[in-house]
Amino acid sequence: MNIFFNWTVDNYLSLILIIVMAIGSIFALFQWNSSIKIRRTEFLDEIINKLWFDPNMAKTMHTIDNNPSWYTEEFHKGYSDLGYQIDKLLSYFDFICYLYSIKNLSYNEFDVIKYEIDRTCASPSVQAYLWNLYHFSNKIEAGCSFMYIIDYGIKEKIICREFKNNNEDLFNKYLKF
Repeated sequence: MNIFFNWTVDNYLSLILIIVMAIGSIFALFQWNSSIKIRRTEFLDEIINKLWFDPNMAKTMHTIDNNPSWYTEEFHKGYSDLGYQIDKLLSYFDFICYLYSIKNLSYNEFDVIKYEIDRTCASPSVQAYLWNLYHFSNKIEAGCSFMYIIDYGIKEKIICREFKNNNEDLFNKYLKF
């Protein structure tokens, strides 16, 4: 304690300044953390609004849910509006699965939309479409556009683990690979 009595005014002012800076730094850290939470919430809100309130996305989800056999040989004959909408939805879900895989979406954030992704992965037509795309892209040595949703579906046991095997007993082969 004798040390404090030998200090000059400059020493006391420096100590006070350090304490004020530490308090300010803690306050700034809380503000920064709060702003990150707000931005993450806004981002999740954008995802939800696009998925549930975009008419095309909602219509495509409805097609996947209520028409389990939309993927047929006719699907690849010309690029239809349905093909575009399916690719758009799957791309959106693939991006969400990507964000989740690199931990840019927390489990709780992902859980808000997990049900829709799981329903999509469980669709027999979606699985058949993804299977055809996966094996076609492997044949031409290109990356499959929807690998994150495929990997997610396999990991969650929604898509069978034999999916990546080129077994034509699993799905109808509509693409030439």
